[in-house]
Amino acid sequence: MKNKLLKLSLYWTTFGILPGTWLLLKIAFSSRNKIISLSPPGFRFPIYIRAHSSDEYTFQQIFIQKEYAFPIDKKISSILDAGANIGLAAIFFAQKFPEASILCLEPEPGNFQLLQKNTEHYPNIIPVQAGLWSKSAFLQVIDEGLDNWGFTVKECREDTPGAISAVSIADLLARYSRERFDLVKLDIEGSEKEILDAPDSANWLAACSVLVIELHDRMKPGTSASLFKAVRDKEYLFDVKGENLLFHFKNGTA
Repeated sequence: MKNKLLKLSLYWTTFGILPGTWLLLKIAFSSRNKIISLSPPGFRFPIYIRAHSSDEYTFQQIFIQKEYAFPIDKKISSILDAGANIGLAAIFFAQKFPEASILCLEPEPGNFQLLQKNTEHYPNIIPVQAGLWSKSAFLQVIDEGLDNWGFTVKECREDTPGAISAVSIADLLARYSRERFDLVKLDIEGSEKEILDAPDSANWLAACSVLVIELHDRMKPGTSASLFKAVRDKEYLFDVKGENLLFHFKNGTA
């Protein structure tokens, strides 16, 4: 009961009493995975989520609790959103950094389809159906039973049924003619360990101004150790915002 009252209060604070109540009723009386539209204040276009799925919690994290509303005192021109899910973080970043180009990676087909729908009105968002990995490879999506936000991946052969392409950060920089990603968001359900342990991790980290990362040691032990090893030679300010760790690197591009 306490959680329901807190949720009601959050929706009222964000949307107003009547609109907030209407949205909660709209979600409550929709069938599971039915696509419904929500319109957070300050955003021009509606956002689509699947009712009674992890999409609702992701929406709440980003647009109500505002977990990505952290201050940044550097110019952000290029963003990599790896593990973009259905595109909600990318939309928030597009509003916060309207001049930035945002590259969104999401491997899971259902999530990617909704990602495309959510970002179709944002010309600065580029959706890419691929996984992020330490090298060019093929990955198999694994459903860990954690709803739409808990898909993991493992490397596989190209001819494996359902295999998807995977790229490295170096691949993306070359393919899209980027010198760097000013802001990198990693929420890739344990695969961040492969990225951080890769030999070229020092290269993209050297030019990065902000790293936003959610760790998944429960899925892949040693991930936290890999992170702090990767940033040990960098000077940074560190913060925690919701489930994310934030690194503001002092030697990033001003």
